[in-house]
Amino acid sequence: MSRLWQVLFGILIGVTLIAPLQAETLLVFGDDSYAPVIHNKDGKPSGFLPAILQRASALTGDRYEIRLTPWKRAYEMAARGDGGLVGVSFTQERSKSFDFSKPVYDDDIQIVTLKDRSFPFAKLDDLKGKVIGGVNGASYGEEVDRAIAAGLFTIDRDVGQAGRLRKLLAGRLDAAFIGNGNSGFDGIVGSVEELRSNRDRFAILPTPLTRDQLHLAFAKTMNKKAVIDRFDDAIEKLRKSGELRKIQSSVN
Repeated sequence: MSRLWQVLFGILIGVTLIAPLQAETLLVFGDDSYAPVIHNKDGKPSGFLPAILQRASALTGDRYEIRLTPWKRAYEMAARGDGGLVGVSFTQERSKSFDFSKPVYDDDIQIVTLKDRSFPFAKLDDLKGKVIGGVNGASYGEEVDRAIAAGLFTIDRDVGQAGRLRKLLAGRLDAAFIGNGNSGFDGIVGSVEELRSNRDRFAILPTPLTRDQLHLAFAKTMNKKAVIDRFDDAIEKLRKSGELRKIQSSVN
């Protein structure tokens, strides 16, 4: 074997050995009832966040095993370092415990009321004294979280958006926080007969509560910054190519 071929053969072997060492199989937790962003459908992870992870896997070499549970449980398991967490919003407090990817999706959080009990909303003070349905364990951004902690309004926590709208219909809530903008509301109402038959009773307030950026995150104890860097690179490629937007608009 010539010297040149020895060098080329050595490089080839080195690349073959190094590449698999970089890629990992990663358990990733997520919410099981946040359609169309992420949810269980026929017992399988569905929605565009799982679709994005699957497409990113082909670019990063990492394999993401997605396990969906109620959000609070998913968050707690990720905080323990049992796996990653997808669909999580960034806060300064969370950044003490988690390493975050760059934003994957901008999630508009809408305020839904009953038409005959609607009210104007332009600022958080407009929610003073109200009881509003929201996800157990969720953050709605630091400003909203501070308002909740200060007692400006009360959050009635639950594990699913459909049940939240049922509570609204029953008069147990003044309003409900519903994610993923109008399409998120349409998906929830369309999935449950009781909600479909009462669709005309609901009103979406014109001003969203907030725009919540969702991320992939891993507990700092897991030391997954290299994984996040590979994921960020993949998402940037998908964004530049326009494929990220296509995934978000085509998956439910």
